[in-house]
Amino acid sequence: MDFDATELAKLTRHIEENIRTSGNAGLEFLDPRNYAARLTTKQNHLVYGRRGAGKSTLMKSLQKEGKHLAIFCNLETFKDIPFPNILVKVLIATLVGLNGELAKTRKWYRVGGAKARLQKIVKKEIATLTQKLDEPVAGEKRVTTTTSMTAMKKSCAGIQAGVAGAEAGVAQTKGKGETHGTEVRENISVDKLASLRTEISRYQDIFTKASKLMSAKPIFLILDDFYFIPKAIQPDLLDYFHRLTKGTPLFLKVATIKHRSRVYKQTEQSYVGVEPGHDILPIDMDYTLDRFDELKNFMADLLRAASKGAGASVEIDSLFSGDGFNQLCIASGGVPRDFLALFVDLADDLSPADGKGIGKIEVTKAAIGKHGDKLSSMKSDSAEEKEVLDFYLNNIKRTVYTDKRTNAFLVAKPDLENHPQSRQAIRELVDLRLLHLIESSTSSAPSDGRRYEAYLIDLGLYDNDRPRSFNQITPGSRDKKARKDSLRSSPRLSLPDIETAVSLETEAKLEITPSN
Repeated sequence: MDFDATELAKLTRHIEENIRTSGNAGLEFLDPRNYAARLTTKQNHLVYGRRGAGKSTLMKSLQKEGKHLAIFCNLETFKDIPFPNILVKVLIATLVGLNGELAKTRKWYRVGGAKARLQKIVKKEIATLTQKLDEPVAGEKRVTTTTSMTAMKKSCAGIQAGVAGAEAGVAQTKGKGETHGTEVRENISVDKLASLRTEISRYQDIFTKASKLMSAKPIFLILDDFYFIPKAIQPDLLDYFHRLTKGTPLFLKVATIKHRSRVYKQTEQSYVGVEPGHDILPIDMDYTLDRFDELKNFMADLLRAASKGAGASVEIDSLFSGDGFNQLCIASGGVPRDFLALFVDLADDLSPADGKGIGKIEVTKAAIGKHGDKLSSMKSDSAEEKEVLDFYLNNIKRTVYTDKRTNAFLVAKPDLENHPQSRQAIRELVDLRLLHLIESSTSSAPSDGRRYEAYLIDLGLYDNDRPRSFNQITPGSRDKKARKDSLRSSPRLSLPDIETAVSLETEAKLEITPSN
């Protein structure tokens, strides 16, 4: 192994400083699938990707100067706000962002110009929405108005007819020549969501005017980290903003985790939300182990791009030995940030004097050390469903790793359809980077005529870096006849048995998300 420790340190420092995207930091976004160009089209887009897949980096690329305007809204900020106040908060953030875009392009000397007039309208709407936050969601609100005695006499007949719940009191006020006024208190019905819906046409008009004033540029509303919003209100939130886009130059760009998201629901009265493929176009950013060669090429390019960005002279291949690089790709599960974080930990332990590169054992050990980070993410991402997912994960690990002494398992496709709770658990554990899809459709060995999905458990779930009597399945591995018999011979997971075991530990259930 031949490398310069100073150059390697320069690379790892650059990765550490830029591994998380922010306003002034972030690694170069590699885009072999041309997602950035797709995202700039005049369409609503739903961007799927696990934590660390690069969703925020992709979304930030929209904020560069171009043929569109971009308003960025991180929904994690509003995750604890109940509906519909969360809708109000996001509307306020959207209008604040629009006001900022108007201010950027407005000439300072055009005090009374069209942009200045529109800015006044936007600021007034922001103030109105801010006041609306204090209103009750539904029910009655007491309103107090004061009128002159003359106005009171004119409306006397109406007052005598009476409004249910109204109370009237007279307060005498004295001034020059005129004298009496009245203070009227009444209860009126309030429905905050209905009120917000009646204002949609006015907001649509604002976005349409803003676009015209800025060379007819489309406006992209970026809703990042959408999965932090509770599933129960996700369809309603998207439904409102989808209505806002209709017939306007406003387009939604939503970034989320696939099976942590419920983007539509069907009620007895109507369809609520957005339907992928129709109302909104999906973009899947995930690299998975079922396309292992593509994944390895991408990760190698990622390291080379980081080395170039750091101005470091590092030959990437010289840092690994044996199956070290392949094992690092498996440990990442195809997630760029996990790959880079593990690489930094491993590279910090390298020494040219040792003559030893990053090997399979070292990668496994580092992955086990990072397992706590994934559990922390699971706690924050899965919220009230964490307990159920924990039970599913523990039962899968016990069946596959402890009992069968392997890292792979098969699940029959018909079983997935017949057991939606288990299907949801597996999908969410994949999104949480604790299970990894290795084959979307395969047979078993010996064959039973059914099709299966094949998964690996995460390396971080291993009890140690050298498990005994253990058969680790590697993605893409084949025998001399190009068969994947080692994978096809993996244990078949019985979903009825798993569900029975989980039901003995908890009565809680997962909320089923539609197959988007």
